[in-house]
Amino acid sequence: MKKSLVSIFLAVAMTASVLSGCASAPAPSASGSASPTEAEPAKDVTLVVASSANWTKDIDKEIAEKFTAETGIKVEFQATPDDQYSNVLKAKLSTGEGPDIFLCQSGVGMNEFLPDKNFLDLSNEPWVSRYVDWAKSGTTYNGKIVAMNLWSADGWGLLYDPAKFEKAGVTAVPKTYEEFDAACSKLVQAGYVPVYEFGSAIWHQPLWLNAVGSTAEATNPDYLKALNDNTLKFADVPSYELALTQLKQFADKGYFGKDFMAQTWETSIDNMAADKYAMILTYTTYPNEVMAAHPNSGADKWEMFPVPFADNTKFAMSSGGVVHAINKNSKNIDAAKAYLEFRSKKENAAQFYAARTDLGSTAFNDVEGKITLAFDTVNKNSNASVLDLQTGSQFFDLTTMGKYFQELYMGTKTPKQVLEAIDSDRAKMFEAIAK
Repeated sequence: MKKSLVSIFLAVAMTASVLSGCASAPAPSASGSASPTEAEPAKDVTLVVASSANWTKDIDKEIAEKFTAETGIKVEFQATPDDQYSNVLKAKLSTGEGPDIFLCQSGVGMNEFLPDKNFLDLSNEPWVSRYVDWAKSGTTYNGKIVAMNLWSADGWGLLYDPAKFEKAGVTAVPKTYEEFDAACSKLVQAGYVPVYEFGSAIWHQPLWLNAVGSTAEATNPDYLKALNDNTLKFADVPSYELALTQLKQFADKGYFGKDFMAQTWETSIDNMAADKYAMILTYTTYPNEVMAAHPNSGADKWEMFPVPFADNTKFAMSSGGVVHAINKNSKNIDAAKAYLEFRSKKENAAQFYAARTDLGSTAFNDVEGKITLAFDTVNKNSNASVLDLQTGSQFFDLTTMGKYFQELYMGTKTPKQVLEAIDSDRAKMFEAIAK
């Protein structure tokens, strides 16, 4: 690797912490400021935990059952379809009918749900002392820890099978769009579909832009700050329009396959294990999931490189993925804090991470993680690791934006119009937090 794992995570975490502080106006101390859980919470309680459908897994339910057996407190998971979750959660929070605990993106991604109004201060909770730096930075807002991270710091790049590249005569990792296009052309000639894309998954489409966000540095070196104070529009970044133009060209050339708009995320593992697709835009621990389902797939030998649209050469990482926040307006705060404390216990956190093969690094210093060859190689193949748009820029809402990308594929929106629609949505959110 060009840089140590620790230095990569710390660099991204420090950026996330700075942006989280500058993206929001200073706030007074939140009411109901947290303190270590001392009082025994009432047992005749049912906690409601809200999440996007893909964020709650069987292991979450297993650990919740253990929590109920130990405390008597029940846990009800409310999973909303991915393309609806953000809007549904915001509506419930705004009407005072929000869940006790809700999941959201870390870093600046938390701002979408108005931390001043809805997030409980968790700075004094016992598990904070075991937090690693990137997890602490990604859950800090205006100097307070307002969520618990049970995820991983990772990023999205192009995972590829070197054996398929070799068979197609692709001898080097693409560094530019021209090289990427040429590689895909060779893969098609060799009988492969270059990229497994699933147009039906709205949330996945904006990740192509997310992965090349740092190309804005060419025209605005402080682009994240400018995006976060709304002095820079997505439509004003030439490289973003170029990247979307190239994305549409890839779709039109058949590099995603003929029926990619009907393909799904849920079938991606089986499809990638088959001898048909050469690449997928995914996170670095994805090979673990493929190996678990298809031990003979050779996925542990797959490598990764940054998305070369707009000649991007950097690997965009998150500030820690998805986090758990306690609704400060909940009537069950003691029970909610007890649940997070239970989830954070070493044995429970270890059980969770062991089951989640899609997560690499862990949020706690006493729980071991797992790093893949994909992570090693994407850093070798990149010039730097940078904070991604999803957790580095305010209101990068995948589910809302994804619909515009689908319109791009169908030809009903131009790349410029997609970016203008994103700017319009973000403007409304900036107006909301200014009130």
